[in-house]
Amino acid sequence: MQEPIAATPSDAPPFVAKDETPLFLFVCKDSPSGPARRVEHLEGHLAHVEANWRRYVVAGPMRRPGETALSGSYFLVRAKDADEAWSVMRGDPYITSDLYAEIELTEITPSIGLWVGGKIWADAASIAQRATGG
Repeated sequence: MQEPIAATPSDAPPFVAKDETPLFLFVCKDSPSGPARRVEHLEGHLAHVEANWRRYVVAGPMRRPGETALSGSYFLVRAKDADEAWSVMRGDPYITSDLYAEIELTEITPSIGLWVGGKIWADAASIAQRATGG
């Protein structure tokens, strides 16, 4: 795994335009029967995510730090709204088999980092209204 790159004052992130594509993060925590359900529905799950791969920015399994056993999954879905994001997810056998004890859905805004290509703000004043939900 690549070591994080520390920023220096001369290496400030560039300003980039905000991507207006709505993104929805599903954080799915396994039920106690998770391991057995994962194996049982793996082929159907893989077929579903492969068929819909262009809808995901990224997706994959989750583990607790230092553990090897899976504890859940995450899916970052491109969709016009939460209903459309759910329509993608509802076709996944991992969802329909009740593999997950809990599913949390959050709309996110990618704002800074390598994936974004920089940062989406020019200065604090330019995004102050967003900090309070505006």
